[in-house]
Amino acid sequence: MRREHCGYYIRFAWVVPVVLAMLAGCTATPRVSLVGTVFDPDQPADYLLYPGDRLSIRYPSDSTLDQEVTIRADGKISLAYVGDVQAAIRSPSELTAELNALYADVLKSPTVTVIVEEESGRHVYLGGEIESPGAVLLHPNETLVQAVFHARGLTVRGRSDAVLLMRACPGHGVHVLNVDIDRILAGADRDVRLQPLDIVYVPTTTIAQVGDFVDQYINRVIPRPFSALFTYELHSQPIEVADNQSTFPIEITRRR
Repeated sequence: MRREHCGYYIRFAWVVPVVLAMLAGCTATPRVSLVGTVFDPDQPADYLLYPGDRLSIRYPSDSTLDQEVTIRADGKISLAYVGDVQAAIRSPSELTAELNALYADVLKSPTVTVIVEEESGRHVYLGGEIESPGAVLLHPNETLVQAVFHARGLTVRGRSDAVLLMRACPGHGVHVLNVDIDRILAGADRDVRLQPLDIVYVPTTTIAQVGDFVDQYINRVIPRPFSALFTYELHSQPIEVADNQSTFPIEITRRR
């Protein structure tokens, strides 16, 4: 008879085949290279601002304008004299440059400074067959597998070999990677470093029509205020899909 405290057996049952795969990992070979894709683990991640981040805007030439602002769900902040300014999905230096340009006609020596006070906007979203689905605070350099473990792993129904990682790239559409967690743990495939607003979805079966899936379920996984970036990119660019069977990303045009 299984004792009550052994409930973790069910929660992490998917790990058993993974351990067996790790024993054979020395003979496995990578199936796809992520070099040059948006999921390249060796590519340094750009530091960007996100909705929910709290900023201090400093004006050395006129300290009476100094203020703290939080980036709204629409990605903007409101400032004196210049009104709404797009802040999300931009680097602090890019925002600083625009503010200095905007205030050039207002202040004699603008030299505006942007200071990040709180990074509350850095979350990823886990959905599907995850024991603890929902928003997860993203730690520096956290990977997909680490995030899954932080969410207590997959349910017994989850397909660990058909996990979808969805990432919206401004101006470049939505990119989807088919991830095999078993192979990552076996050392055959490299783990993927997550970025804020990434969506990790664990299905019960392999999803064949990825484009249709993203269209139909994106708003069920990520909160509506933060889905604007995905929604915009879905309607402006085709979805790019990379899986473990292809050498290059496969372009899939969504149904209109």
